[in-house]
Amino acid sequence: MAYDALRDLCDQIGGRTSGAVSGDRAEDWAARHLESSGLERVRYESLEIPVWERGSLLAEVIAPQPRPLNALAHGFAPDQCDVTAPIVDVGCGLPEEYDRIGELARDALALCDETAPPGKRNPHRTERLAWAVERGAAGLIIAGATAGCLPRTGVCHRNGSPIPSIGLTAEDAGRLRRELEAGVRPKVRIRMTNTTRTGTARNVLADIGGAEDRHEIVLAGAHLDSWDVAQGATDNGIGCAIVLQAARALMAVGRTPRRSIRFALWAAEETGLRGSRQYVSAHADELGAIAAVMNFDMTGDPSGYWLPGVSEPPRLFRDLAQQLAPLGMRPEFTSQAALHSDHQPFMLEGVPIVGLNGPLPESGGGRYYHSAGDTFEKVSQPALCRAAAVAAHTLWAIADAPELPIRRLSRQAVRRMIARAGLTEAVEADTA
Repeated sequence: MAYDALRDLCDQIGGRTSGAVSGDRAEDWAARHLESSGLERVRYESLEIPVWERGSLLAEVIAPQPRPLNALAHGFAPDQCDVTAPIVDVGCGLPEEYDRIGELARDALALCDETAPPGKRNPHRTERLAWAVERGAAGLIIAGATAGCLPRTGVCHRNGSPIPSIGLTAEDAGRLRRELEAGVRPKVRIRMTNTTRTGTARNVLADIGGAEDRHEIVLAGAHLDSWDVAQGATDNGIGCAIVLQAARALMAVGRTPRRSIRFALWAAEETGLRGSRQYVSAHADELGAIAAVMNFDMTGDPSGYWLPGVSEPPRLFRDLAQQLAPLGMRPEFTSQAALHSDHQPFMLEGVPIVGLNGPLPESGGGRYYHSAGDTFEKVSQPALCRAAAVAAHTLWAIADAPELPIRRLSRQAVRRMIARAGLTEAVEADTA
């Protein structure tokens, strides 16, 4: 069972960095489990990537009341730095908040939330870092949104940040802000050493060959890598388990669908969607044959379908929602585009995306995202089983449908979809 495989991934491998030894072990784990399902052509596709590995971090208030800070360096923070500077509060770290404080941000450590004001798009930490660099900040500190003294990590730059960037606990950030409100401007030191090198990672792929339109592919994927500080159970061991369980279930059907189904466990999602981007680049001439991409990333109890760019849900998905109601599915569909997971490179090329609505509960992955708390016991086995069952039914329905349920979007349609979601600036920043 995939739940047992997930336990093994969490407890025996744990945090897994693509391009490092832990990433190699995870990729071999993935291939072994895909092979045991009886899938065709289990294989690796290698890619060269920059590999960032965490070293030491000292974060402390040195004045007016010296004390340590509980923090984690963000991915691709500098290999070496030692910065001491005063704190400035930039709210949510949006450009207009830097405009509000003007030159105060220059040569200061910018402290911001990881959330956004009501009605505003919540930017990725890479965007927040870019704005801090533009305004001359000496460093960026992103406060965690949930209590529990758990700092969060995550990529802040796709290659190498020019300034230090760290995740800070909500509690430490709250105290710094109380001091600022009292008219005291704390001075903080950040000293870190990390390692950046070039390495090799591997996407792990396997197929169920189609009976008729074999060249057409329904692709089911999840990212295999995680951050090093935890077991990576909900982000994204759970997605890997869904893919593996769906593969095993579909192999047990005993017959072959009209189209092929491809299962992919992606490398290096956490450091810039590198595995899925490489696949899209290497298989550019095959993208037109992809009937749909399903991506599973921190998937919780399924409740509906996400069909970005689709204004009217096709009959196939309305029927599926009704048929799968005993598993929690409802005829509820969302269509607004979103970024920052492995569906993104495909979506920007117009490939149809089919996702499951079902965020993890705050008591599970939502609370422990990118922190040391993301461990195996946070995974709900019943929710995982329901998600895997819905995934398997959906993959088969698309693969066996007489006609493709969703057509590929033109470049103009993709641009309109991105603009409607308010993501144009985010896409431009991500592809710069």
